[in-house]
Amino acid sequence: MITLTDKEKRFLKRVDKITHVPWSAKIIALDVSGKPMRLSRATFSRLKDDGIIIRSGGDLSSDIYVVNPAPVTPEVEEVQEVP
Repeated sequence: MITLTDKEKRFLKRVDKITHVPWSAKIIALDVSGKPMRLSRATFSRLKDDGIIIRSGGDLSSDIYVVNPAPVTPEVEEVQEVP
């Protein structure tokens, strides 16, 4: 079962898009207003592997990820609800 920490829940509620630059292993997360957010490589990998974030596009130098619109588990569905 997928479990999320409170910090991860807050992050997923605020994040708009996550950019991953594979050749430098750099991860850039932004909220709706364009404010940068912190995300570790380990957390990024776990969220990607669990299907919570999915690739939505990209180009030759980077990949763009967003929160998966289809709920993976009830706990993730709770995060995806619009307030």
